[in-house]
Amino acid sequence: MNARIATATRLGLREQARRPLVIALLLIVPFFFITRAIAASIPIPRHIGLPGGTEILTNMRAVHGVTMAAITVAFLSGLCGAFIVNSARQADRRLVVAGFRPLEAIIPRLAILGGAVFVTVGVSVAVTAINFTPRSWLIFSLGTMLVATTYGAMGVAAGSLFGELGSTYLVLFVAMLGQGILQSPMFANGGRPGGLAVVLPDYGATRIVIEGGFSSSFHAWGELAIALGWLAALVVATLAILNRLLRCRVAP
Repeated sequence: MNARIATATRLGLREQARRPLVIALLLIVPFFFITRAIAASIPIPRHIGLPGGTEILTNMRAVHGVTMAAITVAFLSGLCGAFIVNSARQADRRLVVAGFRPLEAIIPRLAILGGAVFVTVGVSVAVTAINFTPRSWLIFSLGTMLVATTYGAMGVAAGSLFGELGSTYLVLFVAMLGQGILQSPMFANGGRPGGLAVVLPDYGATRIVIEGGFSSSFHAWGELAIALGWLAALVVATLAILNRLLRCRVAP
């Protein structure tokens, strides 16, 4: 990492540290959201399908125990992507005018976003551990991280295209539609999401979360490929959008 990127990253972290609301959201929201949802769930029996074709009998409280971390990180990572990267767009444009290459201005923002995503996932997984024990922590954490990074990238793209207010509504809508309804085995026919859910960016990552919650072995290789493919496509698209915006003329 060159000196300019390191300096911009350090200053960006200092800027975010002066925003207590962001820190509170990352630390407090997962605890309240996950704990409250699991505690309020009634353990009604429910058949769900796992990657690889296996079907198991569990209950609605256990399903909530698995899915609430993914829902939480989807909301928070998407919002962080929309605000952290795009809140300093004008400053980053001026850095480019001052001699920074666009990538040198983009990398510090993405590094800060990555840190926020990591904190969100860590807190959400830790809160889940208080209320529920997945069959495989490694697979569960991997799926949760993939959900978070996918929504973080979507948040950056949405914030760049629609602004902070528009991207907030869009991220909340997509997260609720995807994680809250279409990807949830609570609502899917036979406990196995299909139809529109399969073509959404968070499908593969969410299926890995379900795999880790209810299976100690890994069968979701196809879902992992889908998740990584979507993530790569979103990252490339996001970098292209940010690069184009930073090359635009600086506003007076």
